[in-house]
Amino acid sequence: MGQPHRNEKRFYRYPLHRIVAVVDDAPNLGLALADLGAAGYDVSTVNVLSGPQGARLLDPTGVRHGLRGRFLRWRQGYGYETDALGVHADALVTGRHVIYVPVNGDRERQRVVDVLRARGGHHLLHFRRWTIEELRRNREFEDGEHDG
Repeated sequence: MGQPHRNEKRFYRYPLHRIVAVVDDAPNLGLALADLGAAGYDVSTVNVLSGPQGARLLDPTGVRHGLRGRFLRWRQGYGYETDALGVHADALVTGRHVIYVPVNGDRERQRVVDVLRARGGHHLLHFRRWTIEELRRNREFEDGEHDG
C-alpha cells in the first residue's frame, strides 16, 4: 500500500476530489494513516503537509511559485478557498499537519471522514468540482468555533 507523500515539493493547487483535514499532532496523524491502511485504503495516494515546511509548500499567496502561482491564488481569493488556505497555513505554521485524502463516492468519503474524526481530525472539507463542502458534525461548528 505504500507510504503517503509528506511535504512533497510541488505547488498545492485546488485539491479536487479530496477530503482535507487538520490533525494536531504526529501520533494521531500516524494512527489515522494506519487506520486508513487497515480499512483497505491505499495511503500512497495521500498527501500530508507538516509544520512550517508544509506552510512554505502550501504557499497561500502563490509568491513562491511565480506569476502563475500568484494568479491562481488571486483567483481563489474570491471564494471559500482563501478561508481554507488561511486555516491550513495557520495550522502548519503552528506545527500541525494537513492531510489530503482522495475519495471516490459517498461511501468512501464517509469512511475517510470517520477515520479522520476518530483520530482528532478537524476543519474537514470536501473539495468537489465546483464547491467546497464543510463537513460538520450534526450541522454544528467544529471545535465550538463560531463565525463573526
